Amino acid sequence: MNQPLSSRIQHCMQEVSGLVEAGDWRNAYEVLACENRRSPDQALERALVDVLLQARSDAAGTVEVSKPGDSPLKHKGSSECGVIPEVSAPELTAQKLQEAIREHGYLLVRGLFAAASAAELQQTIDSAMLARMATVEPDTSGSTESPWYYESPYFPGTHVSFAAQKKKDKYGPTGSMRVVDSPRGMFQVLEIYREIELKKLLAEYFGEPAVIATRKWVFRSVSPGHFGGGWHQDGQFMGADAVALNLWAALSPCGDTTAAPGIALIPKRIPEILEYGTRGAKMKWVVGGELIDELTVDAPVVSPYFGAGDALFFDHLSLHRTGHARNQDQRRYALESWFYSASGNAGNYVLPLY
Repeated sequence: MNQPLSSRIQHCMQEVSGLVEAGDWRNAYEVLACENRRSPDQALERALVDVLLQARSDAAGTVEVSKPGDSPLKHKGSSECGVIPEVSAPELTAQKLQEAIREHGYLLVRGLFAAASAAELQQTIDSAMLARMATVEPDTSGSTESPWYYESPYFPGTHVSFAAQKKKDKYGPTGSMRVVDSPRGMFQVLEIYREIELKKLLAEYFGEPAVIATRKWVFRSVSPGHFGGGWHQDGQFMGADAVALNLWAALSPCGDTTAAPGIALIPKRIPEILEYGTRGAKMKWVVGGELIDELTVDAPVVSPYFGAGDALFFDHLSLHRTGHARNQDQRRYALESWFYSASGNAGNYVLPLY
């Protein structure tokens, strides 16, 4: 049974209702976010999800960009292969990000998320996946009260993810979950973006506002020994006209020298969508082993070490897969956040980045 809303929440909801009726999505979001910072509440957090999902028309709003960036897609890349450039979080600038993506295809940022934030999101992922599991149990009492999982009626399409479909709709404690399906998780992530001034960085990188790729904004919990997936470029799913950038943040130590799988990369700038589903490929959407062998002659595969809070930026042309190694027996937690330039979302469903 739903609990009655406090007078504080009722007053906030009344104010937000008027803003929503006026189509003022930005201020509706700000009112809810400000109130939730005072004291987190599941009603506020679910309303935040609903507001963002309805604010698609606002996603291409205007921001001040001091120096529009040069699109990395215009450049073929450096002749220097095998390099994954790194910077510390205080050293990160839009110019360094542009240069790294343009020349090498990647930029690894050490300590982009605070260790405490990474630890909090680990717990959030566990709580969200357990709450999602409860929705398929015969007795779902309490699940409607959960701040961790919520199927918004404004989500475009089914909430069932690919991972769940493979399990005949029976969710497990690991796998992937869209960030918008966890109201508290979504709010925590957006607050981290706010703290690191990600909106400003991306606007300068793209030369225009950035928007969030709704279906490719994902929490991940990867079990050891799970060897799914294959070498792929996300651009093949996004559309040829997409202008995109991924922020892949490790929330637990993973990769080289650790006991958890990281992410495997081919360290070279790839300027186009490659042939896929052929030349030894075991699935239609992966790049075949024969082509991988050719690409790695001068750029052997690497699986960098990630500490909790380290992050990797790469664009939709990057060739990558989950990086497993022998004797890894720990789970890996990560946050995958794909962003488009406001004018380069190729018709995909997007959220505003307020």
